[in-house]
Amino acid sequence: MMLTEEGVTNSLMATNSESCFASRGSIFAIVDNIHWAIASAKHNKAYVLRFVPVLKQITKVLNGADVKFIRRAEFYSDLKETLHKIENHVKESSTRGKWMNKLMAKKNQKSFDEFEEHVDHLITRIVFSFAQRVQLLNMARQKKKALPEIPEEDELSEGKMDEERACLLATNDDTPRKEISLASQEDDIAGER
Repeated sequence: MMLTEEGVTNSLMATNSESCFASRGSIFAIVDNIHWAIASAKHNKAYVLRFVPVLKQITKVLNGADVKFIRRAEFYSDLKETLHKIENHVKESSTRGKWMNKLMAKKNQKSFDEFEEHVDHLITRIVFSFAQRVQLLNMARQKKKALPEIPEEDELSEGKMDEERACLLATNDDTPRKEISLASQEDDIAGER
């Protein structure tokens, strides 16, 4: 009986390649894989543990966000690529020997700084993307329209420009125009001096 209970608990536990919290290939699955790589690091544990706060920042920003929104957002591919690079770097750094880690210390520090800076930039993009989405949702509520029915800013500005052009053409055709030549304008300017 004890053996079967262990088999059940082992089958319920997530392994390194699969997560019980995230679907395969998703952002959170990649973050899970990075956490697994950090936890199972044999060498260079102190350096690899420095990536934990970076991952916490990402998960804190994405926590509670709509999955569909994240996948459609402009930052998604860049975020996914960055997480894959971090995952590969963590795995590579944790498998190096003691001497190789000493040789690669400066490069590791430079890589970590670059990852940290890039993640900060991504977080800024994510926050702005969320803010833009909230603004669009508020506009939709005010106009009582569904979100896809709201025209984009470019479409609105093009429509306004077309209306302004039509108004200008209509007013210019109705009123008599007084044409002034460039020569007379120059004479007026020269006379004022």
